[in-house]
Amino acid sequence: MVHIPDLALAAAAVAAAVGGGMAQPQPVPEGYRAVYITSMQNARFVVQPKTLSVGSTLVVQPLSNKTEQQWYIKAGVTRIQLAETNWCMDAGAKGNWKDMANINLRECSTTEVGQVWNAMADGRIAVDASPKPQQCIDLQFLRATAGNPVGLYSCAGLGNTGARDAGINWPLVNVTKPSWIL
Repeated sequence: MVHIPDLALAAAAVAAAVGGGMAQPQPVPEGYRAVYITSMQNARFVVQPKTLSVGSTLVVQPLSNKTEQQWYIKAGVTRIQLAETNWCMDAGAKGNWKDMANINLRECSTTEVGQVWNAMADGRIAVDASPKPQQCIDLQFLRATAGNPVGLYSCAGLGNTGARDAGINWPLVNVTKPSWIL
């Protein structure tokens, strides 16, 4: 015989194992996929907000499979939305689009040009409206260490190496559910 309190405890245990809370995940937007944005410098490090709040800057942290490390993105021109939120990567105003500038988390907007990115097939992710050679998401100082900032840098890369510059190359790894979750 199953008691109702036992079912509630089991449901709470499953929810905690899946993501630590009882909230239902929001669906991935049409045409997008859920990914970890990994560093080519060291694939064990992924992009996430420094703090889980609007205005936070972006950093890399060791992959821990937490929701705050998951992003919704599509190939080509896209916005990059933090999973299960309405917060997007934002490069700010055009005057901010320069080497070493911060990228922040802001409420998603369809009118903010700093939230429109180009996820290129070669692994670079550029501010779509930035002038050529464009500004790409960058692992500052090529340091794949916990808490290292993620900002902007020329998409030409160090020494004009383009996508071969590991600091501006971000392999996208699909988020997958454990096989025991239906």
